[in-house]
Amino acid sequence: MASWLVQRKLKKNVAQLRAAREELAVSEEQSLYISEGEPDLEAMERHRVVMRQRITRLEAEQDALLDQLGSG
Repeated sequence: MASWLVQRKLKKNVAQLRAAREELAVSEEQSLYISEGEPDLEAMERHRVVMRQRITRLEAEQDALLDQLGSG
């Protein structure tokens, strides 16, 4: 794959990763102010799990793109 294309994908990945980390931080902070037993707390926990999974996936994609860039 062309180096410029990998760099473009990497730049997009970095932006998505930054946004996902920020969203996770906000949801973690918000969950501190939700009382235990409230339905919102369960929903917030599910959202945090999804965000952690997304971050893990984006980090793996970033590693793969960096490998492509290094081998190209």
